[in-house]
Amino acid sequence: MIDTHAHLDMLKTEEDLVESVKALDYIITIGCDKEEIPKAIDIANKFDNVYASIGYHPYDVNDIQLSDLEHLKELHNRNDKVIAIGETGLDYYRDYTPVDRQKEFFKEQIKIAKELNVPLIVHSREANEDTMDILEEFAPFPASGIIHCFGGDRKMMERAVDLGFYISFAGNVTYPKADNLREVLKHVPLDRLLLETDSPFLSPQKKRGKPNKPSNIFYTLEFVADYLGLDKDFVERKTDENAINLFKLKTFNYT
Repeated sequence: MIDTHAHLDMLKTEEDLVESVKALDYIITIGCDKEEIPKAIDIANKFDNVYASIGYHPYDVNDIQLSDLEHLKELHNRNDKVIAIGETGLDYYRDYTPVDRQKEFFKEQIKIAKELNVPLIVHSREANEDTMDILEEFAPFPASGIIHCFGGDRKMMERAVDLGFYISFAGNVTYPKADNLREVLKHVPLDRLLLETDSPFLSPQKKRGKPNKPSNIFYTLEFVADYLGLDKDFVERKTDENAINLFKLKTFNYT
């Protein structure tokens, strides 16, 4: 099983980290601010089955300059374990960062991902229309990307899929009041579906109230398979296959 989005440096304990690395075939750890980026790279270099994506979250672009984005390219070129750019995007939920600045830094990171020919990890919260307008402005995306922790509507999903993006669901799809997400889930093409934990956030319902960890992805997997009326092993293989294709990971044998 592959967790396509986790913040491993933020896990509660070292035991949670080691347990999760052992339980999963691959984990993509995310570095999305000045402190987290080097930590993500260090963790990826420590474990064979962990890779890193680096970028700047929209809440954190007040603290950087455009020169910091250039450094992302250097880090990618120096580290084989850095395989994507992001998470980057737009977040209008809280008034932390001016919208114009969010858009500027989102666009610059899109350019970097396209220049490096690596996937783009997109964060979008209450900014669906602007997010998709910007992505469509920069299409095509030969290396594809992910709308992570998907929280949009069916129209947004379809626009993203039309651009070749993958749609990733986290533990919040299991919440009793998340009917809107489940309505989208049932329409996502299976060859565009991914799963993630966004650890240590968004624990699935069966672990809600506790810090999340990548090994909890199996609860989300089981829920999604049941909801879609599909075999759990099939959904695991399909979402893993999608992640392997996207990130160009080495295939593995199921046991």
